[in-house]
Amino acid sequence: MMKMKERKRPSELKLVKAISSLFRDRGYKEQITEAQFCERFIDILCINKKTKKLAAIEAKVNAPSKAFEQASRYRYIADYVYVAILKNGCNKKAIELSHKTGIGLIFVRRDAWDRYYAEVKIKPKKSEHKDNNLIKYVLE
Repeated sequence: MMKMKERKRPSELKLVKAISSLFRDRGYKEQITEAQFCERFIDILCINKKTKKLAAIEAKVNAPSKAFEQASRYRYIADYVYVAILKNGCNKKAIELSHKTGIGLIFVRRDAWDRYYAEVKIKPKKSEHKDNNLIKYVLE
């Protein structure tokens, strides 16, 4: 009897690569991974120079609640904030948190050939807390 190969959870890096591709296609050509913001690091900060918009994304393989907690801080530097998680059958909590907080939700899915794709599930509300001084600090 042949055993099916068990697929393990991907690294956060695979999620970030899929997200990077999604945002590059949307005009966010300049991107910074692991951008330092205070004592934390933003997984990916995407910059659209044409529209002068910033998007900050927190990617998590596990613990969507923690991701939303971290991402809520990014409202001070980004126009749009997202949490990216793996798409699976139990994303209900992440969907609830996205609606409650106004933070966007990105699902990353894996196909049969182990390629990863990101798609925006819920669009974020535009941040009302953006501080231009903090943006300069992060981009330096």
